Amino acid sequence: MSATLAASKAKVASLLAKNLRYSETYKAPNFLSVGIQKNKELGRKSTVVISCSDPRVHPTQFLDLDFSEAAIIRNAGGRTSDVMRSLVDLDAVGSVGTVIVIHHTDCGMSQMDEQGFQARIQEKHLAIAASQPEYIYGAVDDPEKTVVHDVEFLKSFPSIAENMHIVGLVLDTFTGRLKQVV
Repeated sequence: MSATLAASKAKVASLLAKNLRYSETYKAPNFLSVGIQKNKELGRKSTVVISCSDPRVHPTQFLDLDFSEAAIIRNAGGRTSDVMRSLVDLDAVGSVGTVIVIHHTDCGMSQMDEQGFQARIQEKHLAIAASQPEYIYGAVDDPEKTVVHDVEFLKSFPSIAENMHIVGLVLDTFTGRLKQVV
């Protein structure tokens, strides 16, 4: 067994052990359908946060979110083109009212430009790159510009723009402060 595979198996075993400890005091939430029905009766719509998957910046922490206060969709860079299926699925299930798009400083997606990502993916994942030659990987050259672009992308769909309030924020990774850009 390679050292990388052994380290990966040890990591998974560690996470499963942590989960076992967690499950010992776990309190199961209500059924989802109960919350959806309650929100419908009260005329409430849900909130969705779209954010980067960087493990240093988790929305539940920097937004001080309560349990089930918002659905969180995370991907590399917090880019909106990758989240459309999840966003419309969440809206179909529970009626989304607010979408908060968050990009951040010192993002991993800012380490190369789009051409750099395309070249690196071509080098490491040739079959995937060949199957999607026009794919945009979503480099974040300036989080204030890319968050505006991503909010505009969502607003370009009338069914989203007319039914959801969409804002764009940028998190300063080193101060923990958010700035509303859009």
